[in-house]
Amino acid sequence: MSFEGSSFRRLLQKLKSRKRRPKSCSESMIKPIGQTYLDLLIRALSGELSDNVLYRNAQLLQAEEGEEVPTLISLQTCRELLGKATQEFGSYLGKGETAESYLNLSPKELFGYLNWMNPIGSPHTMCGADNIYQVEACVEDIFRENIPGDLMETGVWKGGMTVLMRGLLKAYNCHDRLVWVADSFSGLPQPDPKKNLKDAIFWYLMTPLEHLAIPFEYVEALFQRYDLLDDQVRFLPGWFKDTLPAAPIEKLALLRMDGDLYESTRDTLEHMYPKVSKGGYIIVDDYGIPAGCRDAVDEYRRARGIAEPIQKINDVSVFWRKMGV
Repeated sequence: MSFEGSSFRRLLQKLKSRKRRPKSCSESMIKPIGQTYLDLLIRALSGELSDNVLYRNAQLLQAEEGEEVPTLISLQTCRELLGKATQEFGSYLGKGETAESYLNLSPKELFGYLNWMNPIGSPHTMCGADNIYQVEACVEDIFRENIPGDLMETGVWKGGMTVLMRGLLKAYNCHDRLVWVADSFSGLPQPDPKKNLKDAIFWYLMTPLEHLAIPFEYVEALFQRYDLLDDQVRFLPGWFKDTLPAAPIEKLALLRMDGDLYESTRDTLEHMYPKVSKGGYIIVDDYGIPAGCRDAVDEYRRARGIAEPIQKINDVSVFWRKMGV
């Protein structure tokens, strides 16, 4: 590993100027030592304290500048993967249509997705500062307004955001709420191209990452590494269609969805949204990706007359607050 070069210096400069944790977050509700704990927890989860992650991010900057970086999934590989996807799903695509045009996803954009989501050398969460601070702000509101219910994420990858949720409960000295960790721990479910071609192509393009599979043992161990594995953390391993209908959850104050695909998002909304308390928050991590998540959210809201406005977190993620019963 080398820390020489303009890309690494640029990365360090970006870290100096990056968006910092808002001072308003939690400052009136927890002691200064709790604020310091949350600052360090967030920096650790996002990889800011890891040399390996910083080195990986410097490589991504190099790649953005057009340099070949052997340790990354190459741009040429992404071009070839899109070409293979066109061949694989050619019978479902329209005349003259390609996987690239169908998803409106360029090789460069795919390069960004695959290398950012690659678990090797990456932080404990894919979420950037905007998403992290949004969860913190939601939890602060939940405590301030005493919104009843637990915290949940469906689709947890390495588990970083659920570790953050448990850390927030610790900082607030809360002992009567749970964090629910729901994931297949086997990656994304394989979609049927006859039912959802967009998701089927997206799933195929995730093949180099084993469809985002992170084993249960890794996620459980991550909680242990942060000294946050206790009886306030509950795991729901398996496909959402099998685990969520019978999940022993009474109420939710925060529901964070990160299932990428149509079916995963639909199953989460059908079984978990009715359990979100009035005043609770719903965060959709994947609303803007080239897969079926957005369709599932829009269909569910339309079918049930949900009128609360969707608010943008960043170019991909959104949230809204449940104000009706």
